Order: sequence, then C-alpha cells, then structure tokens
Amino acid sequence: MRAVVRNASIITILMSGILTGCASSNTVNSSWMSDYRKQLKNKTLPQLMIPGTHYANAYDIDPKKHLEVCTGETLPASMSNNAKLAAMVAAESDNEIHRDFIEYLNTQDNNIRGQLNNGIRYLELQICIQDATYYTSNYYLTENLDDVVSQIKAFLNENKDEVIIIDLDNNLRAFYGYLNEDDLSNLHNYFQVQFGSYLTPKKNWQTTTMKDIWDTHHRIILFSSNQFLTRYYDVWDKKDIALAEPSPHYTTIKKLTAIQTTMEAESENHQQKFSLIPIYTWYNADINMSNLFNGDSNDHLIINYLYSLPLDAPLNIIISDNPYNRQLVNYAIYKNTGTNENK
Repeated sequence: MRAVVRNASIITILMSGILTGCASSNTVNSSWMSDYRKQLKNKTLPQLMIPGTHYANAYDIDPKKHLEVCTGETLPASMSNNAKLAAMVAAESDNEIHRDFIEYLNTQDNNIRGQLNNGIRYLELQICIQDATYYTSNYYLTENLDDVVSQIKAFLNENKDEVIIIDLDNNLRAFYGYLNEDDLSNLHNYFQVQFGSYLTPKKNWQTTTMKDIWDTHHRIILFSSNQFLTRYYDVWDKKDIALAEPSPHYTTIKKLTAIQTTMEAESENHQQKFSLIPIYTWYNADINMSNLFNGDSNDHLIINYLYSLPLDAPLNIIISDNPYNRQLVNYAIYKNTGTNENK
C-alpha cells in the first residue's frame, strides 16, 4: 500500500517494555539534527519525522522506594485511568501483579538526558503540583520538575542545533484535581524563567523550516492542548495542529492496520493538520488482571513495517515506550535523510 502524501501525521506507538535502569550516557544520536543539517535545513516541520517518548518522565518508579501518589489523579472528578487501574490492582492483593503494574507505569528506561542523547526530540511530560512543588508524574510522582528541566537545558547547552518539542500533557494536576488558571499561569512563568530564549514563539507550523528555527536562538517548542496555556505566545496549540483519534486497546496487528488506515485517510485529508493517533495497550475492566500486563507483543513487527513504507509516507511524530526508542530514532534519520546506515 502506497499512500499519497499531503499532510503529516503524529502516530503514537506505545510499546510495552521492562524497566532496566535509569540513566544512560549513550550519545549515539545526540546530534543527529546537526549532523544532517544539510538534508534538514529546508524541511518544514510537517515534513520532518520526529521520534518521541510517551510519558518521558516515567523511568524511575521503584517499588523499593517510597512511592507517593499524585493525589489529583485519585479524586472522583478527575480520576485518571491509571488511578482506576491502580484500584483494580489493589483489589487483587497480588504482589506480582503490583510489580507488573509498576513496570507498566515505567514507560521509559532512560532518564531525560539519556533519551535526548539517544536521539529523542519529542518529550511528553505529565506534571503534578504537590506540596507547592512541581513534579512530573505517572500516577506516582516521578521526578522533581527542576531535575527534568535541568537535564533538558544541559543537553541543549551542549548540542546547539538540536530542536526539542515538549508536549505538556493535558493531565496537569494538583492536590485538588486539574490545575486551575492561577496554577497554569505560574507553570507557564516557570517555563519562561527556566528556558528563557530557548522557547520558540508561535509560527506558521506549515511553512516554518528547520533553518528558520536555527537562525534564531530558539530550540524548544512547547505543545499543549490546554486552552488556558495556549493563550500564551510561546505555547503552540496542539489542537490546531493535531487531529486526535480514539485510543482503544490495540494488538500489534491493529496498530499496523491503524497506521495504514491513517495514511490512506491522510491522502484525502484537506484539513492541513497532523493526525494524532494514540496506539497503545489500554486497560479494560473486563480483562483478567493476571494477563493484563503480560500479553504477547510483536511490536518489533512495527519497526520492520515502517521501513517497508515509502519515504514520503505521511508520518511526522512517532511516540514510543521502551525498548524501541533507538530503533525509531534510526528510522527517523532514515526517513528524513534517506540514509539507512543505522537500520
């Protein structure tokens, strides 16, 4: 199947993996945007293939440590899906299932700097305010936000031509539930102070090229679908750029089918938007808990499938869990440059 390309798409491929560690000093693809500057400079943002990580901050949830729940996720009015799943796990009173749940929450096996060193350029962050402190979270609090921001700044200070998209997931919470406007305003001020001139003002995303960004000091694009945050000049409105799709429980074959269906739809899509397709294993209340986290996965087939597609296939941002991040980065380099040396 060959798709005619008119628009780009964001495909979220969230693949289950096992927590194997936190930090990584690997720098195999730490400067791939700079390394391929000649090939990338005239590409617009929709023409780029950008590898990303789902809940990039969830890499060190350790059952041996004290785990603190983001209370805003547990309130009835704003209860998260992970909070509902946690309640189901607790009802099983099975330690092995709880360990599996922790591994399920650990979507990454490298810290933020390790992910960026490996070539990831799209970071999805979930934020929780607890005890007047900013944290990242995935049901449990994961990292102090200061630590995450420090890793991003340190990476950019050493890699001047790399551009990072930060997706401020709409699950922004505090102890009382979803963040109110005062807290959202304070959060935006926090990012302005921390990132300063690295933040990229809103531009015409359809025509902005990498060269346009490189000609400035800007290196960070903030994405959000939160209506209050997107009022700011430097928070790009994800809803104006991306078409969100439903996110049911997918098998590997259904993921492949969804990618095909999306590309076919994109060939006839005149809305000039990215397509955001969450493709991940979602919990289902009818699923036997003992099988929920340990189902067979053949997600490596997706990597092979991506390489079988034409270079002009409308894939823009692919967001993954571990352990496929590096393979997706290599695919992104191949798709952006036609260079297949890392396959």
